[in-house]
Amino acid sequence: MIKANKKLIRIGSHILFWISYFIFILIQVTFLKEDTNYLRVAFQLSLTLPVDIFATYFTVYILLPKLLFKKKYYLFILFLILSAIVFIFLQRVILYYITYPLFYPDYLESYIFFRFNYFYTFVNIYMVTGFFMAIKLLKYWYENQSIRMELENQNKNSEIALLRNQINPHFLFNTLNNIDSLIMDNQEQASDSIIKLSEIMRYMLYDSNTQYVPLSKEINYLESYISLQKIRLKDPEYVKMEIKGDHKNKLIAPMLLVPFVENAFKHGSKDVKSPGVLITLTTGKSFLEFIVINYINESDLNRKDATKGIGMNNVRRRLELIYKNQYHLEVGSKNDKFIVKLRLNFNETNMIFHHPKFTNKDD
Repeated sequence: MIKANKKLIRIGSHILFWISYFIFILIQVTFLKEDTNYLRVAFQLSLTLPVDIFATYFTVYILLPKLLFKKKYYLFILFLILSAIVFIFLQRVILYYITYPLFYPDYLESYIFFRFNYFYTFVNIYMVTGFFMAIKLLKYWYENQSIRMELENQNKNSEIALLRNQINPHFLFNTLNNIDSLIMDNQEQASDSIIKLSEIMRYMLYDSNTQYVPLSKEINYLESYISLQKIRLKDPEYVKMEIKGDHKNKLIAPMLLVPFVENAFKHGSKDVKSPGVLITLTTGKSFLEFIVINYINESDLNRKDATKGIGMNNVRRRLELIYKNQYHLEVGSKNDKFIVKLRLNFNETNMIFHHPKFTNKDD
């Protein structure tokens, strides 16, 4: 209902804009030409108004988001010029074959189709396009500023809670107890576990204190987390993690993937044939796909809160803020399995070579 109301308001504002523009041009033309026949002038303007509308919407809703906002400046200029030529001659066709024969038949013989002021026609069409584009750019800037401020505020307000929930005391104490039990039986594994725990803490306290980190560090963090979780499992094959593709030169928001793995350990059924948790991370040239599958007990799942820890809502919000229109998330159960599928699309922002501080580090 709210979406429908917003859509109606948006359509209404566009209609009001074009009515206001039409009235403004009508008053301007009648004043300059000293023509008081408003109906005749209004009809003439209504013939070419669709050209102004098409030129405006094509520029603002196709060229801007597809080219200019993606920093394809040369293509934007090229297609702007080509589309301007099309709209200029479209207006000329309307004037030459409809307006002039209807309203100025006596002067038609003196008009030549290709002889007209091209610059004036361009300004005549794209004056309103430029004004409309300025409104769109201002709105785009304001939305980006709002998102950035909201993201900064969320990062500041949730930093401590994020750390506490990601490496909560329960996990920390269990890990320390498990390491303690290994000291007498397997000192090498105990030492390795201490190193992994220190790597996890270092990553969370220092490396992740930024909007993006190298994907390789996020993978190392996941592997260390899984390795420590395996200490308390009887079956070392219970968790299977597959890394596919080239994950170098890619960036990702820190600690974005671990909540799904954490939920798999927390809510996954242990009385199943291994692997009970299957994690697949596939990296392509322009995308990342992360899949977590674990077996579940429906009765247990209904009694537990599957959104504890960082919380699925918080994850979705971070995705929306950082990867708006660049991600697809599916979360749900099928038969006796709980499945999470996350796909991130990489752009210039997510490529490591656009971030000089990461260049030649870790990869």
